[in-house]
Amino acid sequence: MLLHDSLKIGSVEGLLRAAEIDHLTARIAEELGDGNRYSVAGRTRSVHSVAGEGLERVKEVYEPRGRVEYDELPADVTGMLDAAVARRMGDLRRTFPSARRSMDWLYVEYGPGQYVTPHVDYPHNEIAPGRPKVAAIGIVLHEAESGGEFYVETGGGDALWTEDGGIKENANVHSPWFAGMRRTRWRVTCAAGDALCWGTQLVHGTEPVSAGRNGKFIGFLGS
Repeated sequence: MLLHDSLKIGSVEGLLRAAEIDHLTARIAEELGDGNRYSVAGRTRSVHSVAGEGLERVKEVYEPRGRVEYDELPADVTGMLDAAVARRMGDLRRTFPSARRSMDWLYVEYGPGQYVTPHVDYPHNEIAPGRPKVAAIGIVLHEAESGGEFYVETGGGDALWTEDGGIKENANVHSPWFAGMRRTRWRVTCAAGDALCWGTQLVHGTEPVSAGRNGKFIGFLGS
């Protein structure tokens, strides 16, 4: 079931209520301040990794034009996000029956020209190996004026897959085999407060923002 769920995509519209959007918007503005220490230049760590590479190369691989990445969310923010997910867990489990909880929240924000390159998250949970990550969940806090669309990519050949039906390791643009393969891109848009969930074995990324800023919370649904 977990392997099957980790290749799905689904959405829950209106996961955050209007008052929650307003509260979280104010809290993020308060926490970030000018945002510089969480920008690509100021960050001292990343939620991503590339085998054998240091931080600067990791940022070049995943966010070549930078982004705000805030992974120190206070308990009142993560608590509100967890409560919102729990409130709609029945809706989420229609698509992801293996999902039981939300975890590992962070906030990301993209300005003009910024994007994240295509990659796979993978189900492995370093903190609790016995509870794999079923899907990632992105909750839109505010949309860009234009651009910044989320996408998933699919491929029908053998290049992505192992013999047991999983995704090969190092599925990111740092790997020549991944960077050079043909894939089909499926773009989606969500409004503020909507949640988009994508399996942890799906290739995904975002288009460059053309105008404005795109802010969202990203977490995982665990088994």
